[in-house]
Amino acid sequence: MPQKPIRLLPIPPPPPAQRVARDARFAAEGERRGRYHLPEQLDSGSPVGYRRRLSLTQAEADRAAALLSLEPPEAFVEGPGPTEQELFEEASLGVLSARQSTNYRGQRQTVLGQEDSRQLHLLLQRAGLPSLAGATHSLIGLYRPYWTPFTMLLTFVGHTALGSLATVPWRAWKKYSAEAVDIPTIGYLPDLHIGIWADATERAALLASGGRRRAHTLIGPWPGALRTQLEDLAGLTLTERRAGWRLGLVAQIGNVQAGAAETGAGTGASLDAIDPALCRKLGALLLSLRSERIQPGVNQEEKAPAAYQARQEMDVPAELVEMAGRAGYNAFHRWTGCDREAAKALLLMERVDVLEGGKSGKERLREIRKELEEITDKVVAGIPLWVDLPTGRKISTNAERGRKAFALTGQRIYIGGLSPAAVAAAGIPWERALRAFGAAASRSALVCELAGCIGIPEGCDMLGGICLMAGPVNQNDIGKQYYGYKDLLAGAHPGTDATALLVWTLKAKTVADPIGNEEQLQSHARKGALVDLRPAPHEAVNLRIGGGIVPMRSRDGRTNAERAFGDQQNFVVAPDGRHIPGNTGSAWPRAWADVNPWQERP
Repeated sequence: MPQKPIRLLPIPPPPPAQRVARDARFAAEGERRGRYHLPEQLDSGSPVGYRRRLSLTQAEADRAAALLSLEPPEAFVEGPGPTEQELFEEASLGVLSARQSTNYRGQRQTVLGQEDSRQLHLLLQRAGLPSLAGATHSLIGLYRPYWTPFTMLLTFVGHTALGSLATVPWRAWKKYSAEAVDIPTIGYLPDLHIGIWADATERAALLASGGRRRAHTLIGPWPGALRTQLEDLAGLTLTERRAGWRLGLVAQIGNVQAGAAETGAGTGASLDAIDPALCRKLGALLLSLRSERIQPGVNQEEKAPAAYQARQEMDVPAELVEMAGRAGYNAFHRWTGCDREAAKALLLMERVDVLEGGKSGKERLREIRKELEEITDKVVAGIPLWVDLPTGRKISTNAERGRKAFALTGQRIYIGGLSPAAVAAAGIPWERALRAFGAAASRSALVCELAGCIGIPEGCDMLGGICLMAGPVNQNDIGKQYYGYKDLLAGAHPGTDATALLVWTLKAKTVADPIGNEEQLQSHARKGALVDLRPAPHEAVNLRIGGGIVPMRSRDGRTNAERAFGDQQNFVVAPDGRHIPGNTGSAWPRAWADVNPWQERP
């Protein structure tokens, strides 16, 4: 059964009096700058920058919907290879921004030219994996375990006061020597991220090429011998292998015949409708999407400007939520190969409808919040003093900060997960199911985000956004592992081994989150304690040229300062039109950007 077509439905705006925007401005002379002000400058190699959402017409949204039920290409045809500019913009929509919030430095890719792509094709064929001949270029995606300040903090959770003197060092050694994880859901995160990345890669190939190219993407699991061969082709060194880097995904990218690249038989949604101009607009729009945590009048700070203080009479239409679910089932079917009806059975969900009373609504939300607060209290109280005191209680303070990551606010909230037993019974490898779940989560979220950009009224930032959260699930997993709590999905799916993986909070609103939420991912000065800065191309993308590995956009002592799809001019500006210095970036030299790097550079 092919994927079902998706319709992007507009979110009704609130009454005119409730239509507000972020209205961020530069701090006045002598005024202390905060997270609601515009940054003074941006000095970053990231292709993202500070962007605003672009408004789509309904006609544009109807055409863009074809991106949400993509089928793999059946064949590649002869055609021009990519320019360096296209490779840069493809990476910008893929590995450099596939995750909208915390970009932990755990993903990178090597891009192969046409000759190396032929070798890749032969390796996949010999291993019995589906492969297409004639790729113009290919990607080999690498990843490492999820090691961040948060996972370091977990090392100190769940110990007894006296026993911690022995159990903390023992757990730290296991994490270092055997990549052990403190809680299962932390071990699952890299696979969820690979699924998000893979799904984004297929859209990136199409949009960066103006609709000419498509990606044929594989997400594993990989036979051992093939894994080593592909890692060698990607230039993975022994030192990097010891540091945990390994093969994650492979994408063959090539030209497709016009009219042949439909989203699926019988869907009636043609990719030919996504013309080059719309590709440019959608590329810039995708780079502007952010994780939206604040619901005006619900979980705003007291010091927040007036635009955040009042509730808005808005909702995410039920028909749109249905389309989001359909997109999730499409993605799980696409990435596992299971029947679409089986996908609907395997994806476990609980809806927490805060617009209704009873256990399914506000009462259930209060129950979840209370549980997560209790677990946080136990975590903070249990941090060993012999670790916490010498650091000035920084570890327990960071644990306290984690409460912000558990703010479940929105008109519609969903908890999603899988049953390991049901996945095994369906004959799907657990690793692939996790990756497919990540793809399903991000694609369903994208439906709501794009819908929130249809017909944005003047003076508003958006009409809907989403926060896709792992934090509440991870905190619940701590409770399961150390304090006897049940899984978040246990009540909705009794008698199963339901395992919660992610939470969606859908927010209908017109004001975007503070600029400071994004600034911590862009600025060294504002970098948050638990996040990594967004990477520049040379930090996460390599080109294999002439048998050697060359970082993308690192040449003659120069590195990237360009913002991808910057011609669309969707940069955040002050109310008086002033740009943030450095935010628009500077173009990579055309003599380097407009040529095929495998033809131009030895």
